[in-house]
Amino acid sequence: MTVLYPEVFWFFFLLLLLLLPALLNFSSGKRLLTILGGEWRREKTSHVYFIKNVFYWVTMLLFFVFSLLATAGISWNKEPVKDESSGLDIVYAVDVSRSMLAQDVHPDRLSRAGELIRSLTGNIPEGRNALVIFKGDGHILVPLTEDKIIIESAVNNLSPSLYTVQGSDIAKGLKKAIQAFPTGSPARKVVLLITDGESLEGNPVAMARECFLNDITLFVAGIGTVQGSLLYDASGDVISDSSGKAVVSRLNQSILREMADSGAGKYYDLSDVKTPGLIFQDLNSLSEESGAEGIRLQDQMSFRIFLIIALLCLILNLIGTQLRWSKWY
Repeated sequence: MTVLYPEVFWFFFLLLLLLLPALLNFSSGKRLLTILGGEWRREKTSHVYFIKNVFYWVTMLLFFVFSLLATAGISWNKEPVKDESSGLDIVYAVDVSRSMLAQDVHPDRLSRAGELIRSLTGNIPEGRNALVIFKGDGHILVPLTEDKIIIESAVNNLSPSLYTVQGSDIAKGLKKAIQAFPTGSPARKVVLLITDGESLEGNPVAMARECFLNDITLFVAGIGTVQGSLLYDASGDVISDSSGKAVVSRLNQSILREMADSGAGKYYDLSDVKTPGLIFQDLNSLSEESGAEGIRLQDQMSFRIFLIIALLCLILNLIGTQLRWSKWY
């Protein structure tokens, strides 16, 4: 099951606030009913009044619940659609922040990322490739091209000093990767994000969702280890924070997995030696599919089902308030 907007679920806590007006309305209505009907009718009307109030508030609550579910972008199955794509466009979005120089993977994270890109571009026979680098902002270093030599040359020179913008913002890197695809292209679009997951700014999960909305397949490759590694400056000294404590950079797997889920993509752990082969298989599979006319499976949004149920609950609520439930009430 895919949930496109999981933040919607926070609004369910606001529904608890409906309990207070429900209790106040029931209490005041019961007193008013006793005044109008008299004490001798209270037993005959109180149970009908109770049932009618429960019916009203339950249907109203269900209306809000299913309305929220309709806006959450929930999908639990896939539907076949005609695949008219031709070719494969791959944008490699590489984190070049200083944390990518951590040596918890050999020789370091950024070098391992370069090895992966060279391996993939050299083994996938057809398609175009682009290279995006990002730190505090994103930059298209190499636009989409069929020239693999240009890509490999750029990858060989990857370095934090290549881009002087400070910070770490995965969302801006993904945004620039999306912009690297030309509009109207019939090719299957893929973004391979390579990062350690350290993001000090932006909302990478929301931008991963944008990949899904733009029909872009998102592959997230996490590089580094959860144990982490010390960071060193250009002179070889250990980098310390404002309190003098040595900075340890760790792989943030949780945010990267959340990004893959939000973008309906896949997460890969580059600390596993089998991972490059798995990424190649998945990319090669997409390349073969995009060259032949046929069908592909696409997530089917289920908002219509929730919306219909919400409207039915609202209709029942309106009908229930107009009906006379007994001769007394």
